[in-house]
Amino acid sequence: MVTRSLLVAVAVLLLASPTFGQFVPQNRLTDLADRLSRESRDFADSSYSNFTGNSRALRNDIEAVMLAHQFAGASQIFYRMVVDRRRNQDLRDAFDMIQNLARSVERNNVQRTNWYNIQRLLTDMSRELNYNGGGGGGGGQYPDSGGGRGGTMTWRGRVDDDVRIRIRGGTADVETIGGTPYSDSQPNFTNSLPNRRVTVRLTQKRGRGEVFIEQQPSRENDFTTIVRIKDPKGGASDYEFTIEW
Repeated sequence: MVTRSLLVAVAVLLLASPTFGQFVPQNRLTDLADRLSRESRDFADSSYSNFTGNSRALRNDIEAVMLAHQFAGASQIFYRMVVDRRRNQDLRDAFDMIQNLARSVERNNVQRTNWYNIQRLLTDMSRELNYNGGGGGGGGQYPDSGGGRGGTMTWRGRVDDDVRIRIRGGTADVETIGGTPYSDSQPNFTNSLPNRRVTVRLTQKRGRGEVFIEQQPSRENDFTTIVRIKDPKGGASDYEFTIEW
């Protein structure tokens, strides 16, 4: 009887404690956001350590340090937003801003090994936030924020290693990140991608690697959809996908 009373008292104390009251059930997005926050903080600290050890630092070196710390701060705020269970639209907008910062950091970055881990986290978070129109821990579909005509675009081309496809209006520009560049891509639009926020969904029709939406169109990226293709095997392969909005 004494043991049972003691267990009840412990349970009451746990329920009443501030720590328990602040507990948030963990899911994959929370874990990824937490890891991004920690990795980006370590990256920023390492950037500053390298800067202080450089007696001949240039303006670009200073910019790289400042951008690294801006990115770390934004990543920590994003993690808090995930823990606070902000609505999906808030998370998507915040993640767009983080990706814009990441591109600025990447242009000035000299810590390739450390940055690679962050890139992997951003890719995983992009998928988890439901950017490819499938399921995930982001908490549901993002609604289309405007009316008007929908449309589709089908893209075909060869990919070796890693590319980004930037789709804006009625154009689709290919950026080769790794591997051999190819100029045989064929985009086919039924309508131009509108100059407003819409939700873009992707269907992969051909290809042995990953095809996913890295960025949804927003005001911050000039209403551009960015599709990423990662081909993990040696040599080039044919890919085909369709996006619709």
